[in-house]
Amino acid sequence: MPLNGSDRESRNEEDAAVEVDRIESLSRDWYALPVLVGASILLVSLMAAMMVRDAENRSLEAAVDAALDTITTEIEQGIDRQLYGVITLAWRWDWRGGNAREVWVAEARKLIDDLPLLQSIAWLDGDHKVLVREPSISGGREGLVFSEQAETLKALQLAEDKRKIIGTITDDSTQKKILMVHIALHKQGVSRGFAVGTYELESLLSKIFVAEPRGFRVEVSSDGGPIWGSAGETPFDVPVRYGTSSTLNMNWDISVSPGARVVNTYRTWLPMAIGLGGGFFGLLTGLALYMGVDSRRKAQRLQLANLRLREEIGLRSRAEKTTTETEAELVETLNSLPVHVWSARISDDGEYLPRRMSTVLAGISGRPVEFFDGSPEAWLQIIHAEDRTRLAEMIEEVLAGRTEKADFEYRLVRADGAIRYMSDSVRTTHVESGRRLDGVSRDVTEVKEGEEERLRLEERFQQAQKLDSLGVLAGGIAHDFNNLLVAMLGHARLAEEDLPQESPIRHNLKSVIKAARQAGDLCGQMLAYAGKVPIDTKAIELDEIVEEIGELLRASIPSSTLIRYSFDKEVPSLRGDASQVRQVALNLITNASESIGDTGGEIMLRVQTTQYDSAGLAEMEFSETLEPGPYVVLTVSDTGCGMDGSIRTKIFEPFYTTKFAGRGLGLAAVVGIVRGHGGALRIESEIGHGSSVSVIFPAVDWAAASETDLSENEPRPSRGARKVLLVEDEEAARELARIVLERSGIDVVEAADGVEALAIFRLQPEDFDCVLLDLTMPYMDGVETYARLQKVRPDIPVILCSGYPESAAVARFANLGLSGFLKKPYEPEELIACLYALGPPSASV
Repeated sequence: MPLNGSDRESRNEEDAAVEVDRIESLSRDWYALPVLVGASILLVSLMAAMMVRDAENRSLEAAVDAALDTITTEIEQGIDRQLYGVITLAWRWDWRGGNAREVWVAEARKLIDDLPLLQSIAWLDGDHKVLVREPSISGGREGLVFSEQAETLKALQLAEDKRKIIGTITDDSTQKKILMVHIALHKQGVSRGFAVGTYELESLLSKIFVAEPRGFRVEVSSDGGPIWGSAGETPFDVPVRYGTSSTLNMNWDISVSPGARVVNTYRTWLPMAIGLGGGFFGLLTGLALYMGVDSRRKAQRLQLANLRLREEIGLRSRAEKTTTETEAELVETLNSLPVHVWSARISDDGEYLPRRMSTVLAGISGRPVEFFDGSPEAWLQIIHAEDRTRLAEMIEEVLAGRTEKADFEYRLVRADGAIRYMSDSVRTTHVESGRRLDGVSRDVTEVKEGEEERLRLEERFQQAQKLDSLGVLAGGIAHDFNNLLVAMLGHARLAEEDLPQESPIRHNLKSVIKAARQAGDLCGQMLAYAGKVPIDTKAIELDEIVEEIGELLRASIPSSTLIRYSFDKEVPSLRGDASQVRQVALNLITNASESIGDTGGEIMLRVQTTQYDSAGLAEMEFSETLEPGPYVVLTVSDTGCGMDGSIRTKIFEPFYTTKFAGRGLGLAAVVGIVRGHGGALRIESEIGHGSSVSVIFPAVDWAAASETDLSENEPRPSRGARKVLLVEDEEAARELARIVLERSGIDVVEAADGVEALAIFRLQPEDFDCVLLDLTMPYMDGVETYARLQKVRPDIPVILCSGYPESAAVARFANLGLSGFLKKPYEPEELIACLYALGPPSASV
């Protein structure tokens, strides 16, 4: 049945489709060929590389074997050359019959001069006695028996029996190896004695090995241990050859190994080059085959595509449209990115040809994109002056093709003068007729600033942690010292009372008591640094305190140092502890005066009110918990020597000082006081430009605040005491208190901690008139102990003992009603007075 045109066209299209499917199926089968060919070439290359490496190793081993033979021969020949002169001299001496001593000495000296390695040569008779020796032995000991050592006697006997030259190795007085050569001389079968020569063995072998094979490491040893070795270490995984040299009736073990230079000579990069080259060649071959198969497939498909030409044209048109749209989308995407993406070409003749620049560049630089005209020179114009030379050198490296990728950071100056931190990445791709450069420029200013802020906050946090840790340590040490000072001061006072007034020891005890009191003051400073000193909050005028301290110190500082004041007219009052604030001003002004010294200068004292925001507080030290608001600022500036950053970071640490003498607690205590008042501080200083310390205190309208009612914490009236429960964990302090109380006729029951005290008190609570209670104890502290004692007997009077100031210690006993407070270290009179203040005991007890 004949087909019409439409059916024929449809049939042709179906046939073409079937043929295309068949060709595609064959092409897919052929795609395995490039993989197989590439893998085969790679395998052959690896095998060839292994064979070359094996051949190199064999050559290296042969070179080591040859070096061993050469060195063995050199040892034997070198020693023979050194012995020739000794043998000749011995034969001449023997031929002359031992006469003509002067001739022998002259010849021996000449021989020693000709052979610098020959130390001495001696002639021995048949009884092994030295007839003559050169150089001669001091003291004229020619008659000395030479065979005093068993080894030497054995060698002489062996030389005589075998009529050979026998060698032995011994150590001289400096532990150097000495080679002794023993020659037995016979004439007509009759022994004529021996000739013995000595050589310093290490120098002898060094002389022989002057011409040793270059690049090899040689070691010579005998039964007695190592004799000689060349410098250097044997590289890992190299052949080592061992041999034996028989000379002078001795066997020397010789080991030879190649050095790094020899190994590098024989073991080349050729195996690796073969392996890598073969792999690369296999990859290229596989890729070429793949491209060939793919090209064939495309060619066959093009031959069959005539029937679908119109469809292909339509597809091409749609593809071109899609490409145009994709390019537009790419440009839009690049312009929407937060980074500047650019591309350029470098022609074969080195010409720079810009291809693409995103409009993000305008936002980063503050300049229109046209300003840069696509050239690196225009970009360099806006680089920060300090970074421009370095960046220009790096760009030149990329443009010249000396590096294919580069990452660099620099600063850019915007049109408005703002400085931005940039991070660039550039990659080079080799293309036809040159190279293509692709780069990304990122504005990392926020990242840089964030990192700097993070590091700054981390540093401040670590500083605060360190100071807090030191504060805890200082507080703990002060507490322990106070307990020790109780015993020291108390026993000293008791001893003073027991001595007559005319006793000279009383003067010594007064010195001890004075030192103990000064130690107590030092503990107070340590507690101030720890922030454990309470604030007796009262309204104070900071400007008046500063002026008062300034005038007080004016008389003690050099007259060449001026003190100036600058106070705001209306400075709000502070709510704080006046004595502690005075201590801050005193320490800062004193430190400023000492910084100026005797050279003269100026100290400026400023008091002003400043509104601080979060950024301003962030620049202060110890301001982590402060809130933005008004602050009263004390600034102490001086024109002294100043200090560098390393000193500024340590100046407020306990016991740190740059002075020749001093305890270093003054400025450390400032930290605790300022932090205790809810303030902060800042130091500005440079070497040679003086220092400025600013201390801020919260400016609060304290006039509107209600006064704290402390009546609930005031001791309640109680009765006296005839029997006291003494609760103290420190044995020395407990013993002192017991002695003082017993001397005053008071019965004492001791407890080492709160647990023991509670157990004793529960047995007979009505027997006790008072409890003398320590604040800080193990197992159960004073607060918990007092609370449990009150549950047993609510009306029991309790006197608290603590090294902390009264207001700080008593504050922890709110609503518990303490009957009294005794601050450590205390003196016996203070303890008795505190108990007497309770009044007479009640009649019921």
